[in-house]
Amino acid sequence: MPTLTQKDHVVIVDAYSGGRYLIPAFQALGYPVVHVQSGPAGPFSRDNEAAASRAEIHLVNEGDVNALVETLRASSPRIVLAGSEGGVLLADQLADSLDLPFRNHAGKSMARRDKFEMQEHLRQAGVASIKQARVTDAEQLDTWLAVHDAYPVVVKPLLSAGTEGVFVCHSRTEAHKALDAIIGSSDLFGNQNDAAVVQEFLAGVEYVINGIACQGRYSFTDAWRSDKVDNHGFHVYDTQYLFCEEDPGFMEITEYVGDACRALGLVNGPFHAEVMLTDNGPVLIEVGARIAGGADPYVVESCLGHSQIRWLVQASLNPVAFTEARELLPAAPRSQRAAYVYLIAKTEGRVQEADLSRFLSVDGVMHVSYLYAPGDRQMLTKDALTAAGVVLLTAETQEELNDRARRIREIEAAMYEEILDEESAR
Repeated sequence: MPTLTQKDHVVIVDAYSGGRYLIPAFQALGYPVVHVQSGPAGPFSRDNEAAASRAEIHLVNEGDVNALVETLRASSPRIVLAGSEGGVLLADQLADSLDLPFRNHAGKSMARRDKFEMQEHLRQAGVASIKQARVTDAEQLDTWLAVHDAYPVVVKPLLSAGTEGVFVCHSRTEAHKALDAIIGSSDLFGNQNDAAVVQEFLAGVEYVINGIACQGRYSFTDAWRSDKVDNHGFHVYDTQYLFCEEDPGFMEITEYVGDACRALGLVNGPFHAEVMLTDNGPVLIEVGARIAGGADPYVVESCLGHSQIRWLVQASLNPVAFTEARELLPAAPRSQRAAYVYLIAKTEGRVQEADLSRFLSVDGVMHVSYLYAPGDRQMLTKDALTAAGVVLLTAETQEELNDRARRIREIEAAMYEEILDEESAR
């Protein structure tokens, strides 16, 4: 049925991963959505296809940003938001060119993507940061390693995400291998890696902090303590536990995240920060100016009564009302504990059909997913992108949650034994 509308549109750039919830969230309030594909969708092709079919308008960035801006202008754009990490730079550029009020400082856009620039801006602002260097060859790497004179160190790409290409190196030899693996490769967004960043290794407890910036004020929607394990030399996510306002360290970490976001010009929109709580206090690992990737708003809504998706919609559509509401309303009390248990593939092999119902037999399991279909080859888990799946758990107490997580690991181990073809795993 043909229709015409003069409504303001909401523009979402790369509505992938956690950002896939944004299109229906705005549409539920009657806002038509323009989805912009920033470049090749790569591993997010399914999300891109879903976004293209769901949005009222789907546009592909062909490289002429000025032309794209003029096309968008005809749709009366009210907001431009990045739906995932690869869309941050283009979303910033579009919002600035369209002179939209709900946007971040354009001059610091690269500092919100480039991992080296990010830490440099923190250092210059007097915010706790990581010792580091940008390197393009072995000689530059050796120069920094000699001055730093401590292991382990972290070597990673400048613009990637999802812990892709992140190496924890315990020697000069390992650092050189990591650099060789990065330089000349392409990240998951298709960017050519012509440089890498080498950084000090931060010891401590890692946290993920999600929230909304609105007119330079920061509201924290949910936070998670991240436990990692070694998997054949790769530092991968094991379990993430919901971290609540009443937990020790919450206020210290969230106040620091606000300072870090402010230093990076992140004053409007969502943020997804990874922070290490060290003996000397919190230090930012990195922050994304976008919705948390892979997060399920259902569990946050269930436990805390809100979500990053809901607050982003409210803040971007009516910043003044949102800010006033956050100042007047007390934080919702936590109703239960929650955790993401990431499935870790320790071996490779051809898989048979997996029976996931056993996971659901554990009390408190809300959701379970396994990445592979029958006939697929299960790959070794090396980062967040290659986790074999995830189980979402809830419980009334932390002790109960820990017990349920242990039961999940037992079921996972048994599942791999049953579904993996031993011959193909060799």
